Amino acid sequence: MMFRRIVFYDPASGEVVHNCLMQGALLPRTVEQEAAYFGLTNYGAFFWAEPDPEVEAAFAPVDAEGKPRSVHVSVDVSGETPELVFSYEPVPQAEPGETEDMAAALALLGVTPKETEE
Repeated sequence: MMFRRIVFYDPASGEVVHNCLMQGALLPRTVEQEAAYFGLTNYGAFFWAEPDPEVEAAFAPVDAEGKPRSVHVSVDVSGETPELVFSYEPVPQAEPGETEDMAAALALLGVTPKETEE
């Protein structure tokens, strides 16, 4: 099984313009071929052909405690070498009452949700 993670960014601003993770039976392609496929020009890129545990942990949709989080990545281009910068936000949890409100809305549509155990 092959692995490929690429982060394409604008070299002037550091804005990530495309971020992809691919695993499986992949065609061997260069960063340049991937950029052409996505129609990118004037880009910088980070490329991994094998999983890097530190990088994969930074991209993970859950934190070290298993709590869901939203991951945002950019590139700091102010130094000599560009660096990935990660920021995180917790995923909002359902407020009390939202489940009941959803069930009431579904009931209006004639749908009865199936109860499941958590």
